[in-house]
Amino acid sequence: MSSVAQPWADLVVLAERERDLVRESRWEELPAVSEHRLSVSQALGTPPAAARPHLERLAELQAEIHAGLSAACAFTRQKLGSMSRGATALRGYAGPAPSRHGHQDFSA
Repeated sequence: MSSVAQPWADLVVLAERERDLVRESRWEELPAVSEHRLSVSQALGTPPAAARPHLERLAELQAEIHAGLSAACAFTRQKLGSMSRGATALRGYAGPAPSRHGHQDFSA
């Protein structure tokens, strides 16, 4: 591998780490790794022709990261929707709400 392409090879390693965190649902660690990869990539400048294979791999990894994050968001939305429906159902079992004066209204 060309030494001029080495920074892009290193970026691939960072992207693989980020992808692995997404696959393992290690959400607490993800922002720091993602920020680090972004800052490294912004410092690189224009890639040389020798970096092309690394750029292609980076594009593949980014697609995997995006797909993993999208799936995790969809799963979270589904779980939150289930929780909301469950909370609505539980309110039905709670009985009448207390009156404004702190006493329950049993007249119904």
